[in-house]
Amino acid sequence: MIVKFHKKTERIKGLSFHTKQPWLLVGLHSGTIQMIDYRLGRTIEEFIEHEGPVRSVQFHQSLCLFVSGSDDFTVRVWNYKTKKCQFVLRGHLDFVRCVHFHPELPWCVSASDDQTSRIWNYQSRQMIAIVTGHSHYVMHCEFHPTKDYLITCSLDQTIRLWSIAQLKKRFTQKNVLNEQQNELELIQILEGHNQGVNWCTFNSTENLILSASDDKKVKVWKFNDSRGFEIDSYMGHNNNVSSAMFHPFGDYFISNSEDNTVRLWDTKKKIEIDCFTNYELDRFWVSAVHQNNNYFAGGSDSALYIFTLFKNRPAIDLVDNKNLFVGSKKQIKLIDLQTNQEKIIKNFQEISNLISDNLLQDNIEFIQQNIYESSKTQLLVRLKQNSHNKQRGICKYVIFECQTNISQIFLGKTAIFIGKSKILKSKENSEIEIYNFEVDSHTALGHKADKLFPFQGGKAIFYTDQMINVLDPVANQVIYQIPCSIEFNNMKKVLTNDTYVMIQTKKSIYLFTKSFQRVTQISESINIKSVLFLSRTQNIIIYSTKVHIKYLLINGDSGIFGTMETVPYLIQLQQPIDKQGEKYKLFYMNNVGKLLNMNLDCSEMLFKQALMDKNIKYIQNFLKTHKKMGDLITSYLYQKGFSMIAYQLVDDKRAKFQLALSSNNLELSYRTCDDLKNPICYQQLSEEAMRQGNHNIVEVCQQKLRSSQQLSFLYTITGQMEKLNVLSTIAKEQNEYNTRFQTLLHLGNINQRIQFLQDCKLNHLANLSKLVHGQEYDKKFIISEDLDWLQSLQPETLLPPNQIIKSKQHPLFSINWPHNFIDQDQQYNLLIVEEQETKEKNQKSQEKQSENQEKQNNNNSKIKKDDQKIESQENQDKEETFEDCQWEINEQELLEMQLNQATLDNKSLQYGYPDYKKVLSPAEQIVTEQFQQCQQTLKSTKNVTNLNLCKDYMKQLCLGSIMEISQIPFLQAAPQMISSVLDKQHFNRISQTLLKQGYKQTTDGKFQDALTTFKTLLRQALFYDKNIDIIPICLNYIMAMNCEIQKKDQSVPRQIELACYMAMCDLQPIHRSLTLRAAMSLAYKHKNHLTGAQVARYLLKLLEKAPQGSAYAKIEVIENIKKILRNCEQSQRNEYQIDFEEDYLIQGSKILFADNLTIIKKQSFYQCLFDKALYSEKGKLCQICDLCYIN
Repeated sequence: MIVKFHKKTERIKGLSFHTKQPWLLVGLHSGTIQMIDYRLGRTIEEFIEHEGPVRSVQFHQSLCLFVSGSDDFTVRVWNYKTKKCQFVLRGHLDFVRCVHFHPELPWCVSASDDQTSRIWNYQSRQMIAIVTGHSHYVMHCEFHPTKDYLITCSLDQTIRLWSIAQLKKRFTQKNVLNEQQNELELIQILEGHNQGVNWCTFNSTENLILSASDDKKVKVWKFNDSRGFEIDSYMGHNNNVSSAMFHPFGDYFISNSEDNTVRLWDTKKKIEIDCFTNYELDRFWVSAVHQNNNYFAGGSDSALYIFTLFKNRPAIDLVDNKNLFVGSKKQIKLIDLQTNQEKIIKNFQEISNLISDNLLQDNIEFIQQNIYESSKTQLLVRLKQNSHNKQRGICKYVIFECQTNISQIFLGKTAIFIGKSKILKSKENSEIEIYNFEVDSHTALGHKADKLFPFQGGKAIFYTDQMINVLDPVANQVIYQIPCSIEFNNMKKVLTNDTYVMIQTKKSIYLFTKSFQRVTQISESINIKSVLFLSRTQNIIIYSTKVHIKYLLINGDSGIFGTMETVPYLIQLQQPIDKQGEKYKLFYMNNVGKLLNMNLDCSEMLFKQALMDKNIKYIQNFLKTHKKMGDLITSYLYQKGFSMIAYQLVDDKRAKFQLALSSNNLELSYRTCDDLKNPICYQQLSEEAMRQGNHNIVEVCQQKLRSSQQLSFLYTITGQMEKLNVLSTIAKEQNEYNTRFQTLLHLGNINQRIQFLQDCKLNHLANLSKLVHGQEYDKKFIISEDLDWLQSLQPETLLPPNQIIKSKQHPLFSINWPHNFIDQDQQYNLLIVEEQETKEKNQKSQEKQSENQEKQNNNNSKIKKDDQKIESQENQDKEETFEDCQWEINEQELLEMQLNQATLDNKSLQYGYPDYKKVLSPAEQIVTEQFQQCQQTLKSTKNVTNLNLCKDYMKQLCLGSIMEISQIPFLQAAPQMISSVLDKQHFNRISQTLLKQGYKQTTDGKFQDALTTFKTLLRQALFYDKNIDIIPICLNYIMAMNCEIQKKDQSVPRQIELACYMAMCDLQPIHRSLTLRAAMSLAYKHKNHLTGAQVARYLLKLLEKAPQGSAYAKIEVIENIKKILRNCEQSQRNEYQIDFEEDYLIQGSKILFADNLTIIKKQSFYQCLFDKALYSEKGKLCQICDLCYIN
């Protein structure tokens, strides 16, 4: 029996599996009913209305209902969708022991301590029948799943079998008159137990009854329409048997007892197969069996267990994308996926002298065909050993040839084919050797590993000491060694296609190139069950979790295909089954080994792949056929910087404007904004146009907003003095003195400025202005104090500022000033441009047709006059007046003053080039001198608030990655980024140097220097999004250094505690062994023997895995540790109380608070978004990176 789920609870009295969903209903002694999702391991809902212990619960087979019985004498029917109790059935006079639904009719039956069972119609809330006859508490009652029978059992030591045929007949005829007519027919009283009977149940396929009693026996009874009799009795429990249930998929049953055990029995051999003892040594009270898979559950005084008889993961191997080898219990089957034909190749039960006939032992859990042997079919099969075996991890392997039916058996931890008649295997002591089973020769390679995975070309991959090793067994040479985290110790699968290598761990998928450079990765919160490539050439990964089928692209993007009711184990994706090539046929197996298939709509996945590959044709076709894709794909396009494509998928004008603006397409933004006529949109467009340097659009937007000050500034910097003069005239007519004086200052016209002061009746200031500028002035109004004041000021003539662009330099830039940034993905804009061009062509053709018709009817002169009138009317209609910020002058006067820029031609809109800043990484933003945007990016993504510590590296990065390229004379030199790939290679070189330096400083005991080195390395990794493997290394070493530094001037208990916490950090094996030895020695010195023994045991496990000849795993060191361990185990006490347990060494630094270096005990904590360090409080700077604000 395999424990799939274990949870601490209160005493459990009732259990029931849902028939389809992964839900388990739990009735607790406290009166609460819990609905648990055992696949995700969490409680979905709680139902609290009963006023006493809930002794029985059951899901309905087809409706969203469940029924419960309690010590409050009531039976309640609940709707788990509405989360409410629908009916309360009252009538029992004592505790309700059991409740059970009828499989077809709206009935339920209940058993009670009032010595009766009652049948209820829960729809009409009426009692249909009272079943009497027992002389003690009725403990259990149950309807037959297919036939008209009812069974009850009691502490009066009897089981009663009833027929409900007449009751069912009367109910269907609606002829229920009185209770006497509705009495049930008693078929047989089954006697044989010596004490009270606690449980009775039917077999769903045969006329069998199973009963469990306080006499420590389980009995099997046979019955027919007229009688019942005992056929078997099973003894083995040492206390009262609480319950017993038939398993739906075989000739065996499960029983549990107050002797703390759950036992599995074989009804054919009449023997006990397996026994499980409760971890908590508590009494088992109730059990439940799932009707559609191998799961069954047991509830005890303080825990819930869910078991399965066999591993959920099927043993499969797909060959040539057609032949599927499947291991089912002790049989090998071959399934043709094209014809769906199935045949049995081998039954290992035939090898009776070598293969156990036990139901749970020697079942196939791994199968592999030898792809290096073409002349015959060779299979390598791993058989499951007993889960209670002391030598856990050692398995039995069988080499089987289909043609000759020859089998060979050997023992080992793992084994794979590497060539013709050659197997690479890990022996019982983890040593790797080549086994030639044809000549029975063994060649030791000198490496150790517990798991081996096949790699292309007869090579193998294995994990040792935080390294992924690629081994060439024939040459006995390690080709690649890739540093990795300890997570790779739990590798599950290795796959390759023509381009990439994929490694699956328990909860993550890592993608590498063939030279093992990391490409991308993805981590899930729940276990990943299976994974495969879309094809040999398509670099898309399809994988499944407990709940979903998902996909992963090489750029890190992922998505969900759908949710599954059962756990899917993926086998193969067949070629597209539709014309568009977007629907694939997926073959998969469920957790009971049934081969299924379904159609997958991959349109969203292939569209994202086309965006990544810049496949313009596919994108155009996708946009035509998938106009209604929803908000998710639009949001994805917007986040990835493809706003121009998202523009075509939306209809809302405001959304179109925001997307066009975010794509930096000013022409499209202006057209959309002109349709909206919204002041806020005009303001946003004006700001973006100013940023891009398109002053024509800025001018039009400010005219729409009637913003005189902004227009004055714009005309000044662009040198449009005529329009500035007109703006001054408008301000004069509207009596806007501030605007007029500002424009006169920008114009530099001294006479007009003096006249303005006189018009404002500031004659004294006007006279002083004449004096300063050397004009004739009235001396009567000038006094000596004014002359002294003017001399002290030393005034100079105020000249208008020089404009940024002089139109005489080049005719092209009389429109907009130059802009260095160019859209890198300009080809995507072609999708919009082509569509607009086709619309314009259609409009022009329609206009030409209309003009030809008019030419036939009118003269050319009349046509010109009419066209002029029409254009003037259209221009008047296009002008918009706003209630906010209105000038008093009307629009017609603006037209007369030559300020009409409302219509822009395509040429004037063409030269505002958008930049592509939004898709740059922080390192690339620094290279292009976008420091402010880099700071904003780091602030929004990682909450970085202190970049002062990174200034030197930012300067080095900026100066080392750009070069100046001279351009045409009137443009400044443009910075050109050399290559982001070179930047990453440069970082990898620097990081490796700093990493080695930090390791050496740690080895030499220079902890303060090591702390500085790892913090420097961590801060440099801040600017590279895909170098996240360096971050956990820095985090662990910084945490360890902090523990060591803070040990000084601390009390003895705190010193021991910090030494143990330092030993928890996931360091390199040599450093980890040093920290563990230091913690062990300190604990032993201060007589904390319990702690010393815990650390010593973990240290010995670490040293056992060390490679041969390692300096930190010498024999004398190991002997010394064993000596200390023996001394500590003799005492088994601590002199000082500290917060430390042996399990902490396995969990590592992820359970440590970084701010106060204490163990995490509470549910709520705060995390640094960059280095993932955990904190007990927010509102402070991260003490690991010194960069991020914890909030």
